[in-house]
Amino acid sequence: MATLNISLPDQLRDWVAQQVKQGEYSSASDYLRDLIRNDKRQQEQSAKWLKGHLEPMLNTPEDEFQSLSADDVKTRARKRLNNSGGDE
Repeated sequence: MATLNISLPDQLRDWVAQQVKQGEYSSASDYLRDLIRNDKRQQEQSAKWLKGHLEPMLNTPEDEFQSLSADDVKTRARKRLNNSGGDE
């Protein structure tokens, strides 16, 4: 296992110490490893989501593309946001 030394402002150091003190983590290293794992998992999920949404578009046959102006795109995006309640 490799060692990584980091510097933290006092406020963040105190936060990490508080997390360890609450007993969910055995050490600051354990807490930071968990944060890194969660960040890695979140980025992988985001990439998977993006790929799932973009891949069908990238595989669309050329003859199905439509020529749209920037104003057309903005109008369609506004309609989508209004219809979805802004949750997208």
